[in-house]
Amino acid sequence: MPHILIIDDDPPLRGVMRNVLERAGHVVQEAANGREGMALYRQACFDVVVTDIFMPEKDGIEILMDIKKTSGRSKVIVMTGVDPRDLLGVKSSASLLGADRVLTKPFDSRTLLLAVEEVLKLVPGSSGAPSRTGVDEQRKYPRFPVAFPVLFGDGVWTQAGTVVDISHEGCRIRSTDGVPGVKYFQVEIQLGESAEKLAVDLAVMRWSRQGELGVEFIRMTPESKAQLRRIVQRCEETYATLQGREGVPKPICDLSHRASSEA
Repeated sequence: MPHILIIDDDPPLRGVMRNVLERAGHVVQEAANGREGMALYRQACFDVVVTDIFMPEKDGIEILMDIKKTSGRSKVIVMTGVDPRDLLGVKSSASLLGADRVLTKPFDSRTLLLAVEEVLKLVPGSSGAPSRTGVDEQRKYPRFPVAFPVLFGDGVWTQAGTVVDISHEGCRIRSTDGVPGVKYFQVEIQLGESAEKLAVDLAVMRWSRQGELGVEFIRMTPESKAQLRRIVQRCEETYATLQGREGVPKPICDLSHRASSEA
């Protein structure tokens, strides 16, 4: 499982980044300044260090130089929120000193995850993928069979498929277009015959096999989270009603009328 160190003097940003990376299956530690960050770095082995440039006590450029001197294995992503007029100089300096990626603040969760994924491919002995990739390891919550049309993509490409089961944490998608070549994307699920849709702003592909992929939902709006809870609750109620009967129909959850009434 990839180990990542976040160094930034902005507590809210550190918290958001940590949550995003941990939800994607990474082990994350964080530090509030450069000195604390380097102390942690010397105590453990990190695959990736994500550091701000401008911080008290020890800045990101110093951290970058120290890491490159002590180890050639750890990859470094530097973050900067400098004036756009100075951005080119900062990026050039960081790249010349060995930074593997430079992120300009503000950036979204997908940008962070893609940057981490890209540099992990450069780490010896790492596939770039979180270790929680087994079919069974993803299932923290019960999954219920459904049959919802779905579109998933990153805004540039889009694939169609069918959600064949769903839970509080994610879903399983069957796609005749095959498995996508990226791990992070957006998901839009059509709920039965109604016009209602469940939108997932960011999802990660945990596993794939024979045209199916297991998807975990990473980021959703509060409204979408509530919508997902209603969907799963309806499935739970239907399953409880049918439990014990022979020949339980699949899919067991039909939201074509329920979804529109609860919108």
